Amino acid sequence: MGRASRRGWMKVYEIYGVQEAGVVAGLIWQAIALSVPSGLLYFYFSYCTRTLASVVRFVPVQLWAFIIGFFMGAMALMSICFMVTAVNFIYTNVVLRHRIARRMIGMVEDWSKVESVLDVGCGRGLLLNTVALRLKKEGCGGRVVGVDLWLSSKKSGKSMAATLYTSKLEQTQEYVTCKSGDARNLPFTDKYFDAVVSALCLNNLGEEYGRSTPRAVTERLKGLQEIIRVLKPGGQAVIWDLYHGQEYEKKLRELGMENVTLSESIPTFMLPSHISMLLPLEVAVLKISRCCQTATNRRLGQVESYHKLL
Repeated sequence: MGRASRRGWMKVYEIYGVQEAGVVAGLIWQAIALSVPSGLLYFYFSYCTRTLASVVRFVPVQLWAFIIGFFMGAMALMSICFMVTAVNFIYTNVVLRHRIARRMIGMVEDWSKVESVLDVGCGRGLLLNTVALRLKKEGCGGRVVGVDLWLSSKKSGKSMAATLYTSKLEQTQEYVTCKSGDARNLPFTDKYFDAVVSALCLNNLGEEYGRSTPRAVTERLKGLQEIIRVLKPGGQAVIWDLYHGQEYEKKLRELGMENVTLSESIPTFMLPSHISMLLPLEVAVLKISRCCQTATNRRLGQVESYHKLL
């Protein structure tokens, strides 16, 4: 899609970096720390075997060879696992995020009629600026607003200033606005936006209570309700979520929303809090089209009633 599709991954990395850079650095450091002794044991295998056999004579040299070989192989395997995990972090944070962002933008129909877009949980602004680039391409004068809970430090990679700086680098600053706000209480009036997008935000709501607990479900439903509330009649929402795409689809259909579609499962290794990430996770892109105003008001009332029952 225009410039967004032509820019290379190195350019994307230069602008946005890796969200969990500390985790990636730790993984690479552990890989190096394990590979060095493994390599030394490989090059000095015979010497170490003979030396240990001469010092501890009651242990046969064949057993020492097995022990040294076992530890050498184990360290090499762990080093490879750490390095592969680090590469997967970089791939997911740079390449996959950008591909999903472009795919989400492609799911919105007729950008020429879109004048206002909301990005819920915009973070460093990759999806935010991808939307802005599309608005710039259309030349319709639309604007995209990014909402997030920002850190106060201007030097932080998660500050509003840092996100606005990425829009300057992307040359989309005239199309981008940022506001501080919680996804569960968006600072906008009802029926305000033509389109709403959100990437890896709703799945974090209520995570402190445990992802499968009723309290966490309630918090995610608040965020979903807010997206529906600020969406204009006839507007569209596209949500990318790691775990709960089917949950959102089920709840929206229960509430009577129409034109709810769920994409196929997209394999990814997005588990930034730890490294038990070698199994593919279900990532869903959920597309919602809001229907006529009267029906929508009734469904919002149903959402509120459902929320009160939780």
